[in-house]
Amino acid sequence: MARVDSRGFTLLELLISMTILSLITLLVFGAFRMGIRAWERGERDIDAHQRERIVLDLITRQIASIPVDTVQGIEDLALRGDQKSLAFVSDIHLVPGNTFGMVYAIYRVEEAEDDGEILSLSEKNVALMGEDGDIDSEDLFKELIRGVSITFEYLKSYGDGESPEWRETWDPEEETKFPRAVKVTLMRGDEGPSITAVARIAADVG
Repeated sequence: MARVDSRGFTLLELLISMTILSLITLLVFGAFRMGIRAWERGERDIDAHQRERIVLDLITRQIASIPVDTVQGIEDLALRGDQKSLAFVSDIHLVPGNTFGMVYAIYRVEEAEDDGEILSLSEKNVALMGEDGDIDSEDLFKELIRGVSITFEYLKSYGDGESPEWRETWDPEEETKFPRAVKVTLMRGDEGPSITAVARIAADVG
């Protein structure tokens, strides 16, 4: 009759098995945790990109709705701006509360404390503006997006067969008309992908 080997695991074998099992568990959970973090980062990036595109769409709609025929020749209501700021009158309001008439909108770009820049908007109904037209109050600015680099450019049309060109500033004291279009560019990081939107104001206004 054959003899049955009734030996069990030795303590050393048990320790080795538990160590191997622990290493495998750590590797599996480590990979799982990395996957979760990557998924969360991807979700945040998608949300940020969607917000940026929505903000760009709203800005271009507001710029495209400048009532050129109404405000042409009124220097206080003329479009003015540089690469980091833009002010103009529009028929479209973005801030809740401006439910009637034209609004005077001011966009400004400032350095963020953490990284990138902050784009903020201030609006006031033109009918409620004082004689000085001042709405540049800190409590009126609402943050739209942050963490990106933002620039504005203005399309100057010279006429007489000369090609239009993008300019970094638009000063109503020097320009008698509006730019043909305004370009808004958002970039993530120094070499990151950029999103560009162009708002056409009106034909033959620059």
